[in-house]
Amino acid sequence: MIQDHSVSESSQLSAGAEPADEVMVFADDPEVMPAEHLYWTVLIVDDDPEIHQVTLLTLRDFNFQNHKLKFISAYSAAEAKPILASNNDIALVLLDVVMETDDAGLTLVHYIRDTLQNQLVRIVLRTGQPGQAPEQKVVQDYDINDYRAKTELTVQRLTTTVLSALRAYNAIVELAKLNETLEAKVQARTAELAVANQQLQQSLAELEAGERAGKQVQFKMLPPVSFQFGEYQFSHVLYPSAYMSGDFVDYFNADENHVVFYIADVSGHGVASAFVTVYLKRFISSCYEQYQRAAADTLLDPAAMLSSLNTELLRENITKYIALFYAVLDTRTATITYANAGAYPWPLLLEPEQSRYLELKSTPVGMFDEISYQNHSLTLPPDSGLLLCSDGLLDLLPQQGTEQKMQCLLEKSAADASIEALLQTLAVDPDNTLPDDLTIMKLYRQQDCSK
Repeated sequence: MIQDHSVSESSQLSAGAEPADEVMVFADDPEVMPAEHLYWTVLIVDDDPEIHQVTLLTLRDFNFQNHKLKFISAYSAAEAKPILASNNDIALVLLDVVMETDDAGLTLVHYIRDTLQNQLVRIVLRTGQPGQAPEQKVVQDYDINDYRAKTELTVQRLTTTVLSALRAYNAIVELAKLNETLEAKVQARTAELAVANQQLQQSLAELEAGERAGKQVQFKMLPPVSFQFGEYQFSHVLYPSAYMSGDFVDYFNADENHVVFYIADVSGHGVASAFVTVYLKRFISSCYEQYQRAAADTLLDPAAMLSSLNTELLRENITKYIALFYAVLDTRTATITYANAGAYPWPLLLEPEQSRYLELKSTPVGMFDEISYQNHSLTLPPDSGLLLCSDGLLDLLPQQGTEQKMQCLLEKSAADASIEALLQTLAVDPDNTLPDDLTIMKLYRQQDCSK
C-alpha cells in the first residue's frame, strides 16, 4: 500500500486524538495549488503504519525555506523501489531497516546509491532493533546520512534530523546545478575553442601555403648555385631558419668586364625580413637598369651604392636594417672593389700562403642618417678565394666565444674546397633546425692553364 500525503499549514490534530488518517487535513491536489505552495518530498519506508502516522503528525507544521513537506508512504522496500525509480525529486528517505527481511532497508540503500546512482537524496535510517544493524558498522559500510533508533526520535529530535537532512540536500542540489551550469559553460567554451582552433589551423595552413609560395618567389631571385665567368667561379648556399629567409646573396654580370656580388643579412627572421630582401633585390636591379642605359654608374661604386641604399631605407621607413657586403670584380685586372655595411663575420680572403679576414668595422644600412661608406680594393691572386657568410654560420660552431669561432673558420677554410666540403669539415648539418638563416657565398679564382 502506497500513500501520498501533502501536509498543509492548516493541518490540525485534535487534543488527545489518536493518530489516524481521518483526523488529518490534507492540501488540495498539487496540480491546482497556487505556485507559492512548494514542497520538500519525503519518502517514509516502514512496515509499521503507526510510524507513518506519527511522522506525519510530528512534522505537520514543518517549514524550511518557505517549503512544507510532501510525504509518500511505502510499507516495504519492494514498494519503495518503483517510487524511487519514478520520482527524482525525493529529498529525504526515512528508512526502516527490518521490514520484509532483516536487511531490507540496507539492501534498499544499495539500490538507491548503486542501481539508481542517486547520490542526491538524503537517507536517514530509523530502526527499532539496533541490534540487528549496529550503528558503527552500518555507518561505515552504507552510504547513509544519519542513523537513529526510533525510541530516541522525539518530536524535537525528528524535526532537527529532517531539517539537517534537507539543508544538506538543498546545498548538494544547488552545487549540482552549479556544476551543470559550469559543465554547460565549459562545453560551450570547448566548442567555441574547437571552432577557433579549426579556424586557426586553417589560417596557419593558408599562412604556410603563402610562405611556401613566398619562398619559391624568393629563391627564384637567387643566382645560379654555380656561376663561371672565365677563371672566376661563384657558388653559394642559403638555408632559411623558417620558410623564408632574411639572408640574401647575389652575383651577376654588370657588363663584359665586371661582376657584381654581395651578401646581405636583414635584421630579424621570417616573412618581414624576407620582404626586405625583395626590396634590396629590386633596388639593385633598378641601379643595374640605370647602368645599362648609361644613366648612372653607381652600380660599380660599392660605397655609393651603400650610401644610396641607406638613404632609401630611411626615406621609406622600412624599420629594418641590412648588414651588407657589396663588391665589384674587374675580371681584367682581378681587382675587387668593395665596401662593407656591418656585414659580420668579415669576408675571409683565402690565399695559398696565408688566409686573413678583411676587417671592416662599419654600420648596417637603414640605421642612421648621414653614414658614409668607404671603398677598398684588393687583387685576387690565382688559386685564391673569397669566402662570405652570414652570422648564422657562427651560431652553429661549438666554440664558446666569437673569436674562437672566427679562428676555427679561418683554420678550416681552404681556397679550393667547395662550400659543401667546408660544412662537412665544420661538422655543420644544415638539414637540422637552424637558429638563424645560414648563407655562404664563395668566389674562387682558378689558375689560368691556358697561359
